[in-house]
Amino acid sequence: MGGICGIVQDSQCGRIDPKLLSPMVVQMHKTHQCSSSVDSWGAMCLGVCHTPTFLAGTAVIRVHGETVGLGLYGNIYNLKELGANDRTTDPFDCLLHLYLHDGMSLLSRLRGDFIIVVWDGREQTFCLATDRFRVHSLLYSQQGPHFVFASCMQALRACPLPLEWTINPEAIIDMTCNSVVPTPKSIFREVQKIPPGHVLRYQRGQVTLERYWDMNYLISDLSPQDILVEKLHAGFQDAVNCRLGDERYGNYIGSFLSGGIDSSTITGILAQNGSWPIKSFSIGFDVPGYNEINYARMAAQAFKVEHYEYFVSPADTYDAIPLLLESFDEPFGNASAVPTYFCAKLAKEHGVDILFAGDGGDELFAGNERYATQRVFDYYQKIPSWFREYVLQPTVFSLANYLKVGLFHKGKKYIERANIPYPLRLSSWGLLEVIPMTDIFNDDLVKDLDHQYNPYEILYDHYRRALAEHELDRQLYVDLKVAIGDNDILKVTRMGQAAGVNVRFPFLDSRLAEFAATVPASLKMRGLKLRTFFKQAYAPLLPQAIQGKVKHGFGLPIPVWLRTDQRLNQVMRDAVLGPELAQRGFFQKKMLEYFVDQHQSDQTSFFGTVLWNIMMLELWMRRYSQS
Repeated sequence: MGGICGIVQDSQCGRIDPKLLSPMVVQMHKTHQCSSSVDSWGAMCLGVCHTPTFLAGTAVIRVHGETVGLGLYGNIYNLKELGANDRTTDPFDCLLHLYLHDGMSLLSRLRGDFIIVVWDGREQTFCLATDRFRVHSLLYSQQGPHFVFASCMQALRACPLPLEWTINPEAIIDMTCNSVVPTPKSIFREVQKIPPGHVLRYQRGQVTLERYWDMNYLISDLSPQDILVEKLHAGFQDAVNCRLGDERYGNYIGSFLSGGIDSSTITGILAQNGSWPIKSFSIGFDVPGYNEINYARMAAQAFKVEHYEYFVSPADTYDAIPLLLESFDEPFGNASAVPTYFCAKLAKEHGVDILFAGDGGDELFAGNERYATQRVFDYYQKIPSWFREYVLQPTVFSLANYLKVGLFHKGKKYIERANIPYPLRLSSWGLLEVIPMTDIFNDDLVKDLDHQYNPYEILYDHYRRALAEHELDRQLYVDLKVAIGDNDILKVTRMGQAAGVNVRFPFLDSRLAEFAATVPASLKMRGLKLRTFFKQAYAPLLPQAIQGKVKHGFGLPIPVWLRTDQRLNQVMRDAVLGPELAQRGFFQKKMLEYFVDQHQSDQTSFFGTVLWNIMMLELWMRRYSQS
């Protein structure tokens, strides 16, 4: 993998020895072939690892006797618009001169997925920024006079300075409940993540974080729907085109193709765009309810693309576990990383270096089933309050308590959920809504927590912060920050890197996202029908069966395989019920046994997902302890 890393220290401590960066740089490019460079500017050192399909490098200038340097890793898609011609102007020099003119306001002019580093010797200030959706991870740790940063945890931990690394107890609970450790936290107390659309400033030992961009749903575009459709077509086409870049990539471009709306739309647009054959790649499973390969075949046939498939097996999943532990900075529980990796690997084997992915479409245009679920609960609140409180609820609850099972029991559950106000209802499906925290985790772990800690508070914070009036837009905002920002982007980019593929996300184009925010919520979703505006806009492109299918994606049947596959079941039991995890003192042993027993007897995915999270947590801890 490529990436960026560096060390900054208080100016009174003098210059940093560039050799300190060597082990950090080695960690960034040990997996794939790439070159690297190290620059020393005043009180900082910067290491950049270069890969063929990323823009990576530095530029430096002297201003009034002081050094001003800029480093970049990623992709900037509007360089020509900014005045950089690929053949005559160095893009890093172009960006540096933009900084000299605009300061960090230059970020508002950039279009792409990137990490930018600036050292300004005039003010002894260091700045570190992510793109608007943080396609590339960015971690940092400030300890004593040193500020250390890197685009991956392995590089950060390779820093030879005497730094502390202690496990964050909140991260243990976050991972168990949510499959990820949400921004800004990390698995280590001393390490934080820079959020999407933020710039960090470090000056004289002080760190400040500033948000330079966010989604704004308060301004609605009230144009007629046909005009909005034209704007969507133009914006999406532009988002794809700018990510295609020069045609020199030609035969090296492909697409993830699940057979869903997003991946099918991207594949169709790529097929229409190119004068070269587009390759598409799909994953299947020999498990009923999980295999959607027929929809992918349908899309590939409709768009006349060169199509390839791979069926992921339990053996593949077992064999991929070490790669998952190596690829992610911290414990990561999204099991769909497995099919994502095998899809990217399949693409690499067929000569593809750049893969287009459909992540973000559901969160921009309201395609997730949970939005319809929440609306069903919202409908209950539209019933007159007197009828709800004095007639409907007492009657349903009374009959449910008498009959115990059946329609009235489901009705009681529905009313209970519908009575939970926003934003608390967003987590009403969560593990801790079913079982109390103190029943799952050991007292020693819980007592170390902040008394206000709640693993779902991150959802509530984003919900309250959203610049939106409509409930749907607030839910979309939460998912862009958590489901996309902390989960899906990381999953897809890291699995692409593991396979040697650069993944690009047209839906996460800032201009397209800003347009999507202006589309009225009433158009995005009508009644309980998801993605109505987007589906209508692309109805002429997409096969009818794909327009009407239920969303699925690249989901892995891990709850089934943990129950039925002997090796996966054994590695799960060894991790969850073994002595190593017990000695760590994280969990109540009886509750872990309960999870395993329930999973064996329960045909739903609930406990299987929890067990996979705990298994990946423990396996990561073993690897961390060994290193």
